[in-house]
Amino acid sequence: MYPEYYIGQQKQTQTITKITSSYNPVVQDVPRQRLPNENPKDYMLSAYTSLIHVIDITSTSSIYRLDPFAKYLCCWTNIINQAEISAILERTKWKHPNLICFLFYQDCSDKFAQTKEFRIYYEYLPLDVKQLIEKRSQNNEYVPEEEIWKMIIGLSDALLFLQKKGISHSALTLESIYFDEEYLLYRVQDVSPFRAKAPHLFCNEFQPPENQTNSKSNRFKHDVFGVGMIILSLALLKDCKDIYNQGVLQCDQLKDNLQKLGKLYPGRVENVLRLMVDLDNEKRPDWIEFQQILQQNKEKQIGLSEQQSNIIQQIDKQKCKRNSDLNNNNQENMEIKINSQKGDGLDQKLINLNKRIQETLSKSFSKNLR
Repeated sequence: MYPEYYIGQQKQTQTITKITSSYNPVVQDVPRQRLPNENPKDYMLSAYTSLIHVIDITSTSSIYRLDPFAKYLCCWTNIINQAEISAILERTKWKHPNLICFLFYQDCSDKFAQTKEFRIYYEYLPLDVKQLIEKRSQNNEYVPEEEIWKMIIGLSDALLFLQKKGISHSALTLESIYFDEEYLLYRVQDVSPFRAKAPHLFCNEFQPPENQTNSKSNRFKHDVFGVGMIILSLALLKDCKDIYNQGVLQCDQLKDNLQKLGKLYPGRVENVLRLMVDLDNEKRPDWIEFQQILQQNKEKQIGLSEQQSNIIQQIDKQKCKRNSDLNNNNQENMEIKINSQKGDGLDQKLINLNKRIQETLSKSFSKNLR
């Protein structure tokens, strides 16, 4: 899958502590058999035999492979306090298809050290939205509308999941949302346990105008705006940061971008994204309100589909009736024709008979005269 990573692989010999009941805490020598209907990802995360070091990305992050599978994990090494460990422990229990969650951790600190250093493992996805834009923009390969819609549905559901737990993301960028090529999903990583450690990193790439004047405004609505701008960037195949001038949003340029969006994706995508990037903080929904809007849109689409289905059924019935009437008319015309043909034959026989009678009478009359 990633051939360039096979060079210099190193087997991980330290014990891995798996901290969820979902995964087998024992690293086995031979992969177990896959259970019927078991999710392939869950299977690989619980049946691997060892972790193989693939490559170092930075001094604190590396890529590992789950041997013997072609499944890759990212490992982040840092000093972590007990509160952060508890938060990571909680997140390993979460399961959402559009969230990149922590999987397990490894204590790699010296036993005499005063601080604890941990390796934290989570799924590795190599393709983020920024890279996807660069890749598709080379050939003006716009994303299909259905894929954009699935992105809206999936990301909003993942961030709704977080909002219901009282967690805002607040670190949304083009590089924090990934495209999972294996499952064809757009996924976002929750890094909120480290908010206290690096507060300067928790700032959405695309800021709504109210954030420049009111620091206490609704952070969930900030996330809605941030995700909306990220999706808008992908839809237009351009980084929408160019509509900011020294950090100030240029409303006219945003309006121009939305007009371009309307030409590419008229209808539901345009309508929903306009709501997400609404400059009025009061009108812009949070994730709970946004989910209600999507549900209303879904019901509306179902209603339209039912109307279309009813119309099609009525048209089909009318066609069947016309075909039936046409067949009946054809049958009647055929019978008339047959009867007409029969009538013509009878008349001819009578004419011939009359002709023979006339000939006989004529001969008899001539004979009597002689």
